[in-house]
Amino acid sequence: MNNPVIVDELEQSWSKALAESGIESAALLSCSYDPARRTYADNKNIYKIILLHYETTSKLRAQDFQGEFMILKDCAGILGIPVAIECRRNGDFEILVLERIYGEPLDRLKIGLFQLFVIMIKLGVILFRLARKGISHNDIKAENVLKLSDGGVALVDFDQAVRVGFFESILRSFLGINKGGARVHYSVTVLLKDYLKKNLPPKTVTLLKRMTGKDLSRKHRLPSIPGDASPQLVALYKAWQLAQESDASSPGGMVAYYAFNFYGYRFPGERPWEERWTVLKKITDYSGKRVLELGCNMSLLSCFLLKEGGASAALAVDVDNKILGSAKLVATALGIAPSFTKQNLDDLDDWETTLSNFKPDIVFALNVLNWVKDKQRLLNFLGRFDEVIFEGHDAVETETERLSNIGFKQIRLIATSERKRPIMHCHK
Repeated sequence: MNNPVIVDELEQSWSKALAESGIESAALLSCSYDPARRTYADNKNIYKIILLHYETTSKLRAQDFQGEFMILKDCAGILGIPVAIECRRNGDFEILVLERIYGEPLDRLKIGLFQLFVIMIKLGVILFRLARKGISHNDIKAENVLKLSDGGVALVDFDQAVRVGFFESILRSFLGINKGGARVHYSVTVLLKDYLKKNLPPKTVTLLKRMTGKDLSRKHRLPSIPGDASPQLVALYKAWQLAQESDASSPGGMVAYYAFNFYGYRFPGERPWEERWTVLKKITDYSGKRVLELGCNMSLLSCFLLKEGGASAALAVDVDNKILGSAKLVATALGIAPSFTKQNLDDLDDWETTLSNFKPDIVFALNVLNWVKDKQRLLNFLGRFDEVIFEGHDAVETETERLSNIGFKQIRLIATSERKRPIMHCHK
């Protein structure tokens, strides 16, 4: 999809699909990592659309739209499940129309343990009722669980759902256990574990892990490297050790932010870098550009922009000493030399002038705004520049309004990350 001609064709196909569906006025709600999948919405309905000639990820889902439609039809009458209205297909696109449920995804909520307990009870009721219908959702993650304004709970996104027996549905939904067949991606157990890990105080997480003997899970163990490993491989190994020890990714969790493949060795982390780079590298032309990366973490983005994106210079910024040490080792291993600086974006000093003096052409602020206290100050800083690539935590409409208020005239939703966060390209 890097070819501009293909991108133009894709956008024309989207315009045609919306026109033929009669929903030109619907708002873009989210983009998939697959550029041929998008979700639109109006006041009443959700419209999930696939461009059939461009779609590449159907094999990653248990159900196509027709299958999802039929499963939702069988769920009719269960409170908290989207009502399926229509599924239709022509030669160019397929559309699934659902009744819109207004709610806040669990991954965007800051709630106490009691409220979480209440939500889990209500979710459990929904899952029990699904099991009685012989249906297992298989993707019970925080972004698919909505807390409604009336106190209710909803479960959405049924493209991984399958038909199974009652007891198998219970095992799948609550414990993540299955005896073969379609994969269980997320269960209630995994949802609770992930939510508590992200929301409990770091010291509490560390204490719980020590008590249960899970300071470092198998999933995040570093690969074994030979004694005569190359200096580059050794540098990466040390980089991942530092990243796991830092509090920059998952405090108390001994987990690096990125997972990364290097000449047959898999360095584990929370987010696959290869998927991340596939999206970021094609947003704009980086050739000859100076790039400022706020919240750089392990600096893979700055390194790859210099190594593969053609950027002329990169300044990588973070607040954590260990993660900056890790970032420098990553750059050494990849043979790249971005500049680094330590900066707390909540400090009272005039860091804005210091960073502006780098004279960036493009500023990256990916997954940063949510973690600073003075959000308006950071937004005002981003408003100094003509081009910003931004990843937020809130709804597309909320983030668009924020970016528009600081002077950006062109705000394009590029994709929705695997964590359901909007990635946006902003121009003055």
